[in-house]
Amino acid sequence: MNELLNLEQRSFKTFSIFSFFSLFALITFLLMFSSKYTVTDINYEKNIDLNYSSFDFVKGKSIWLINESDFGQFYEDNLSVENLVISKQLPNLLFIDIVIHEKIIVISDLRDTNPKEVILYKNLYTELTESNNRLPRLTITNGPVPDGFYSEIISLILTVNKYEISIQDLKILYDGIELTGSYKNITLNIGRPVDLSKKGSVVGYILEEDNCDGEVTIIDSNSEDIETILNC
Repeated sequence: MNELLNLEQRSFKTFSIFSFFSLFALITFLLMFSSKYTVTDINYEKNIDLNYSSFDFVKGKSIWLINESDFGQFYEDNLSVENLVISKQLPNLLFIDIVIHEKIIVISDLRDTNPKEVILYKNLYTELTESNNRLPRLTITNGPVPDGFYSEIISLILTVNKYEISIQDLKILYDGIELTGSYKNITLNIGRPVDLSKKGSVVGYILEEDNCDGEVTIIDSNSEDIETILNC
């Protein structure tokens, strides 16, 4: 008799647990696919010059299922975008914060018969620009540029920018062999476009100290140390 009672109690407990999870799954399913919880509005910064047309692809989808993977087309359409920060307000509103890759430098390539200015982003993406007075400038007069050239330029600017200087006053020129530059009253002979992160540390330090009105020459060598000649 006791065994039969225990069996009935276990059966009832099992049935209760099964019923609870079945009900929970049903409610979850109804919420996920209810028309009340489908995305109808997307709030985002519209003043950034981007292609937002792919945002329409997520409208009508369940707000519960939306994540960053739904915005793959947006990333393809806007290569300057680093990432999206997505938040939700039930039942149907998305908030999207758009994070843009850092702008590094304005490049003028005079090798082209019809030279144009482009902005180089941290992810190596470039786009045409009419003017930008808040960035350093690079002018290319001859070439070709070596493999990894633009990555080295990014390393240089990111390193120099760690120092307390007016980065927009930095002007760099590449003649197909070496980099030279200027910053206020200082002339920079940077040398070949290699190890520019290390060279950037030297350049940034000298510019931040602001006690040299003259010429700074960085010697290219196979040594780990950067040798510099100051003519101030």
